[in-house]
Amino acid sequence: MTSALIKVILYAYLRLSRENDGSASIDTQRSAYQAWMDSSEFQRWLAELGVTKDQVEVREYVDAGVSGARPLELRKDMRRLMRDVEQSRRLDRAGTIRRMMIGWKLDRYARSVSEFLRLTAWGEAHGVRVATTDNTINTSTPTGRMVAVVLAALAEWERDIIKDRITDGHRTRRAQGRWGAGRAPFGYRIVRRDEAAYLEVDPEQAQKVQAGVRELIAEGTVAGTARTVGLSEPQWRRLLKAPTLRGQRSHKGALVVAADGVTPVQFAEPIVSAAELLAVRQRMLDLATGADRAPRQATPRCAEMSSCYRCAGRLNGGTSDKGVPLYRCKAGHVTIYQETLNSRVEEEFLKVYGRFAEVDIHLEGGNDLSAEMVEAKEQAARIGAQMATAGPLMLSTYEEMSAKLEAAYAALLAAHDPEVREVETPTGRTMSDAWAASDETGKTRLLRSMGLRVVLHPKSRADRLDIDWVRDDPETDATEDAAEQAV
Repeated sequence: MTSALIKVILYAYLRLSRENDGSASIDTQRSAYQAWMDSSEFQRWLAELGVTKDQVEVREYVDAGVSGARPLELRKDMRRLMRDVEQSRRLDRAGTIRRMMIGWKLDRYARSVSEFLRLTAWGEAHGVRVATTDNTINTSTPTGRMVAVVLAALAEWERDIIKDRITDGHRTRRAQGRWGAGRAPFGYRIVRRDEAAYLEVDPEQAQKVQAGVRELIAEGTVAGTARTVGLSEPQWRRLLKAPTLRGQRSHKGALVVAADGVTPVQFAEPIVSAAELLAVRQRMLDLATGADRAPRQATPRCAEMSSCYRCAGRLNGGTSDKGVPLYRCKAGHVTIYQETLNSRVEEEFLKVYGRFAEVDIHLEGGNDLSAEMVEAKEQAARIGAQMATAGPLMLSTYEEMSAKLEAAYAALLAAHDPEVREVETPTGRTMSDAWAASDETGKTRLLRSMGLRVVLHPKSRADRLDIDWVRDDPETDATEDAAEQAV
């Protein structure tokens, strides 16, 4: 054959796992393969083909920021290289093209034996020699292929050793309550102590978290409180669901515990209490299920307490053709002017309750330790799991831990008093005075607290309104009787 009949394509593959890896930078790899083109081995191959260096077509493919452990097809430029080779073979009907793939070192191609063997098998099937600039690999000979496989195995072994060392380091840091890597979670900051990284509470961020938690518990929303804290809604939701705000961490979905397999590792001081976190999660559950959905605001004063005589449906607001506010049955059975119904209800309220003494109700007592009791039960479950597999040497240790936990749980149970007591204090006003001083929302609240029930009948009835006060609480009835006697 003459040089006019032969064409050589050199596919230069460059890969870098990290952009800051100066020792194996893209420029370093490019300089290496360009210098290799002047090597005696490459020049000898070209001479056998009757081709000069200037006649070689060089195609460069760069995968930056891509791990060598990643499959070949998932690397963008490696995939493009393989596609270009296959297209070149289809067009080379005369079989005059010779192809070689060059890389800096073996680990630029792959860091696992299986991936490298796939690459060499693909190269053989498509007529591509695989070589490296340090001349340790050349798959055109049986010896070269054997050396390549051995070196690939060593590269995979090295990667696994590094991976195991990193994993062991993370495990040790978690067990010691140290921070492993990455940014600190919101509410905390990283501090250096004893040549190691730890977490401590960031006062400014912690105040935002505590404000957001209080707002959420006080009937706020996740989206609204996320703005208070300064996080996106998904970030805030993830933070509230994790054990992070209790100064703890989870790893692969499980709480990080000490060597005993029971005690949670404290990475930092908690930002919120167990009771607050439990209340937050209950609030989130209520919001998700609609159990605590806020009532509609623009409703007439007595709408929630009024119904239709025929369908028993609640009366909604509306307006007449002349724009007069109405109470209207949703099914259209009855309507009445809002002013008519409201005036009648006000008259009845003042007649029945106007002379009663108004009282302020505040809460006393209520020592809710349910969150702490839940944590104790979770710890008991972890102790039980450890005892089930413990040998004689460790069994006594877990039994001692179990006894201490039983004592702690008994103390919690004795102090647990979740019942909240309502204490009524006279304000010095009558209910009539309270009504006169209330706005529209306040009047609705007064009527609801007195158990107002209104049934609206058709116009054919002389008295269209049945007004009752439904009070089923004996204690409330007794309070009203006492208040009436005191006036």
